[in-house]
Amino acid sequence: MPAEQIRTAARLLGQAGRLLSTVLQGFYGDARPDLDIFLDFARRMDLRDASDAPLLPWHSPEEVFEAWKECSRGRPCDYSGLTYALLRDRGGIQWPCTTEHPDGTERLYTRGDFRSRAEDCETYGRDLLTGSSLDEEAYRSLNPDGKELLRTAPYVPPPEQPGADYPLWLITGRTLYQFHTRTRTGRVPELHSAAPDMWIEMSESDAAAAGIGEGDLAEVGTRRGTVRARVRVTGIRQGVVFLPFHYGYWDAPDGIGHHRAANELTPTSWDPASKQPLFKTGAARITPVSRASDRAPAPTTAASRPGPGPDAKDNSTTPTGPS
Repeated sequence: MPAEQIRTAARLLGQAGRLLSTVLQGFYGDARPDLDIFLDFARRMDLRDASDAPLLPWHSPEEVFEAWKECSRGRPCDYSGLTYALLRDRGGIQWPCTTEHPDGTERLYTRGDFRSRAEDCETYGRDLLTGSSLDEEAYRSLNPDGKELLRTAPYVPPPEQPGADYPLWLITGRTLYQFHTRTRTGRVPELHSAAPDMWIEMSESDAAAAGIGEGDLAEVGTRRGTVRARVRVTGIRQGVVFLPFHYGYWDAPDGIGHHRAANELTPTSWDPASKQPLFKTGAARITPVSRASDRAPAPTTAASRPGPGPDAKDNSTTPTGPS
């Protein structure tokens, strides 16, 4: 059976702000908690440690938590003073929680003493421009003992700039109603209705120069490919075209989806330190394909709100309500 995909039945929940709490919820149908599946698998495989004892001896989330407390002892996120009883009584506690701080710690580093000593480090960081790893000697030369280290790097322009053939900046980003590739949010009817498909955002002046109006079908092209979608004319900066990156293949009507995969249009570069791909910007051009037969499938809230102009339709509501 599938896992529940949410924490249930007295699982520990860690939140922003270092807040820890327990979650008490019922099970859904025959779905099982991840932990139960994990422990059942270990038992069926008869996994054992060096002393021939069961490798995973636990039977409940609380037993697993007791083991994790020992792993965290002495580390920045020290849970060693926490108990389920304390969590249930208090409703939420901020780590570190230790014998020295049995009620948790509201604020870190109040004495200005940061865990930045070489002895505290597992690695020593990287050069932000080259990605080269720093060794212990280079790290110690920064005199990090007890200080907060703020690494800086000079501004580096994007690897691709607009020019005669591709005169527009392409930027990609998010919409409020979808998350990543929509494998979950795309299946929620209300969220899907609010932002069901790819669209193109551009300024009124750029749209007029290209002979494009609100709802027209257009094609955004870069040196790597094209995206075809309906246009939303907004208050975006002149010279910039925006594409949401949430749309791709898994629910494409034609089963292919290349025509709406925004990340395929950006340069194949990545950050040398974090290795994050550069799916954010590139040089692009836009070409009209056909006149409007419908409005753009874009939300009418926030940055996607239609901008003023003779071609902008009155889209004052979204499928989820007034904007």
